[in-house]
Amino acid sequence: MCESRPSIVSSNVIAPPLEAPQPGQRPSSRRRKLWELAHKFHCPVIGTCLHVDELREIARKSGVRQHARASDFDIHVRCVAAAEQRGPLSQATHKALERKHARMIKRFARAKDSEQVAALWDQARAEGEIPGAFWALMTHPHADAMLCVRAYEDVHMLSHQIGAGLGADLRALRETRAQLDRAQRDAAERERRLNRSLAEREARIEQLEQTVEQHQGLERALERAEGELAALRDQDRSASLDEERRRADQASARVATLEAQLKREREHRTELAERLAQREDALRRLEQRFAQIEPEDCCGGCAAADDSVPDLAGRRILCVGGRGSLASRYRNLVARCNGELLRHDGGLEDNRQRLESLLAKADAVICPADNCSHDAYLRTKRFCKRTAKPCVLLERSSVDAFARAIADLVEPPPATTRSAA
Repeated sequence: MCESRPSIVSSNVIAPPLEAPQPGQRPSSRRRKLWELAHKFHCPVIGTCLHVDELREIARKSGVRQHARASDFDIHVRCVAAAEQRGPLSQATHKALERKHARMIKRFARAKDSEQVAALWDQARAEGEIPGAFWALMTHPHADAMLCVRAYEDVHMLSHQIGAGLGADLRALRETRAQLDRAQRDAAERERRLNRSLAEREARIEQLEQTVEQHQGLERALERAEGELAALRDQDRSASLDEERRRADQASARVATLEAQLKREREHRTELAERLAQREDALRRLEQRFAQIEPEDCCGGCAAADDSVPDLAGRRILCVGGRGSLASRYRNLVARCNGELLRHDGGLEDNRQRLESLLAKADAVICPADNCSHDAYLRTKRFCKRTAKPCVLLERSSVDAFARAIADLVEPPPATTRSAA
């Protein structure tokens, strides 16, 4: 409830407050005005149904002098205080509420008794259209006192729930944004590398095209030579004619060779462009997957609901090394993919015997090399090669690299032990 502030409206009171009809009492046939509501309802009605920017504009147009540094709370309290009686500010506030929520007022006008008004209120709550429905209910002629109090209580508790959930939502938003920033930086780096590779290919293709142009000039020279050959035939210079033909054949053969080389380079360029498109598509899917992850609420059961997540089919995945701060993220990711994560810290504290035991238990191995001892890395690599156990060696310990490694384990390349970025 708002604290009372000095009134800034005229004291001209035209009608006393009109209370909502009691249960069983015959209601009035007209809708209630803002100043006819019980004063305890003015704070939630104005605070819920009008934005503070709208209140500032209403006060300005009503001739209310506002302090340059007046807070949102000051404006709210002034409008609530003015709503207790009819005056310029309360009338302007009432008209603004009527204009803003005209659609919901029209919907509630169909209600012929308190039960129908209550049903429309429940429907609006389920649809999330609280502001307009709250105003339409509080001013409805068939909304009795019990229903008005119930709506007041619903809005009061909803404000508490919104305040309680805001902090958690902001924390989750910051974490999601941080993950997106990291993914975008990784994507930008990959894109720069691919662009450099494509630029080099473009330069080679341009050189080959210049070579083709040069040989097209040779072809034109060849045509001229053939014309000269025709003239030589008339002069019976058979020896010179044979030499010219030999040179022409050599030039034609070289042109054919260069054209074949150009064709291969163009095909290779097309293949590179297709690979770039596939990488970009995979990156978009990865970013979408990160955006769908809720860091604190996600559990292993989520994998069953996401057809796009790789299915490890209950396999045990051993992570040798990796950053300890990301261990829970690795575990959640494996659990989402219907697997179980085993972890060895890469030789920082865990001993060799435990590494051998975990390697024997695991169905597949992922080893981030940047957070793993040299000894643990070599022992893991030799063990997997000796036992033909699937193993992915990573250059980095990032979560997206770990996710790509899981995807490789579900759909592995031909080699048993392989490296990934």
